Amino acid sequence: MASILLPPAIAAKGFIDAAIPINVTAIAAAAGYGGAIAPAITAITSAGTQIGIIQTALLPSGAIQPPAKIGLNTTAAILLQIATVQASIVAAGSAAAVPATLISVFPAASLLVGTQLATLSATIFTTLIIPQTV
Repeated sequence: MASILLPPAIAAKGFIDAAIPINVTAIAAAAGYGGAIAPAITAITSAGTQIGIIQTALLPSGAIQPPAKIGLNTTAAILLQIATVQASIVAAGSAAAVPATLISVFPAASLLVGTQLATLSATIFTTLIIPQTV
């Protein structure tokens, strides 16, 4: 029987996975990155909400991974990754808004967001979903 924590983990991964192609589209918008990335920000925030649900459920037990399958340390690390991605989006948006940095800083800043989102998706899968399904 799957844990009651599996649905929010799956939902969080889904939100992050949905943000990945939005970032690709936003990169193509270049100077319009800030506006084009807005749906991804909403999705990432929703993922954070789902991770928060898991963390709240774990608080009474004080579970730490390992030995627990899922722990507060895991959810805290994922929430930190989410905050880092959000900060990277702000930095990329700022770089896109300044014509001089659009060519020099923006490409690396926006690609970093994509890398962080892919890493976050994999982390949610390996630390929250797989442990609940095996």
